[in-house]
This record gives sequence, C-alpha cells and structure tokens, in this order.
Amino acid sequence: MKEEGRSQKAEVRSEKPEGRNQKQGVRNEQLEVRSQESGVRRTADTTATPTTAAREAQINWTFGTVAGTYTTCTVQAKTSVDGTNWLTLGTAASVTATTNSVNQWTLIEQAGTTSVTTSTVSSTAALGFGQLTKFTFACSAYGTSAPVTVSVIYR
Repeated sequence: MKEEGRSQKAEVRSEKPEGRNQKQGVRNEQLEVRSQESGVRRTADTTATPTTAAREAQINWTFGTVAGTYTTCTVQAKTSVDGTNWLTLGTAASVTATTNSVNQWTLIEQAGTTSVTTSTVSSTAALGFGQLTKFTFACSAYGTSAPVTVSVIYR
C-alpha cells in the first residue's frame, strides 16, 4: 500500500472448483489496491469478488517487504447486494503490517435455527454475505509501502 492516492499491486489467490454446484471456492486474481483519503484516515480497498453462495470466509493477509511504520491497522470486510451500497460484515480485524507478517482470521455467517428470524434493519452492518465482498485496509499511521498478498477461501 502506498499513501495518498498512489497504487500498490496486490494479489488475491483463488481457484474456483470445477462444477456448478460446488459450495467451496477460493478467490484467486490479481487486483489493484486503490488508496484514497477518508477523513484523516487513508484506506485501501481490495477488488470486490462474488460471494453469493458464501457462508464462511477464511482470510489470509501476508505482507511483503514493508517500508516505513504502519500502526493500529485493521481490515474490515464489507458486502453488497448491488455493488453500490456496502455494509460492514463482522467486526474489523486487527492486523500487523510488518515485513513478512501473516494475518489469518475467519468470518462465519450464523446458521439459522429451526425458525425464521428477522434481523434488525441496518444501513451499516450485514448479517451475511451479499453478492459481492471486499476488504478495506486502514491504519492510524502509514509508512511508504506495504505490498500484500490476500488469499480468501469462501465456503
């Protein structure tokens, strides 16, 4: 990641399993992480990937050679049903953005019980995966670059 609108290449690994009715998929694609000003906090978003059938995501962010110091960093999953309006999915994960650091966590959509439950209406938070999901990286202080490989297994 580079500060103030510069781009840093990152990679998302994925392999779609063969066959139409597979429930598990791994996203694997090259993406451009775009930096943007967001108040006093800069952020960088991954490219959104299809997650319509997802119920779980195993996430791995592995940083390469990091230049400078990145402090108080988080990654927030966001999901959308229309590709325009994004809701947070779970809570932000604290990540360590240092050279060769590996950060892994899992998002699990809560399974239904024997009855139907209606959630509280929200314009900011989702209870499950939408058609698309992306991740937003943010820190309280930024160095000059932090290349990252993002791997996500969706089930």
